[in-house]
Amino acid sequence: MEDKDLEKVTKMLERGGTMLAKHCECGAPLFKYQGKVVCPICDAKKEEHAQTQEQARLAVPVETRPAVSPQAMETVKSTPIMEIPERRMSVVVGSEELDDAAVEAAVIAKINDIAVRLASETYPNKIQIYLDILERSLRVLKELHGISR
Repeated sequence: MEDKDLEKVTKMLERGGTMLAKHCECGAPLFKYQGKVVCPICDAKKEEHAQTQEQARLAVPVETRPAVSPQAMETVKSTPIMEIPERRMSVVVGSEELDDAAVEAAVIAKINDIAVRLASETYPNKIQIYLDILERSLRVLKELHGISR
């Protein structure tokens, strides 16, 4: 029996299950737990499978293609960065002027990247970090649209 299987058997004992003299087809001892005869190994696998199916059913589809054109992304990659030390920031510039389209393309690309990561994240701290990044990114887009329109 593998360590992870032994751990499942141990947890069943800790929960108050009664070990029976019978064994499952998988070789693990059967338990009487909450009025039912259960196998801690097989039932855990069934439960994991059910959880995976439920997560897949509830998953929010994520747009995997970029929201901006490849040409706009090339503009972002090839555009120089201008440092603004008094504001402690760097901005993407095109011929020494702020290029709103290039900044917008970079922010949208980052939003797409974070959205993909967020969809599969399970740790609350990382989820909070990703949501904070998305909130700030959306604020930047709002400001860009406010400035240019």
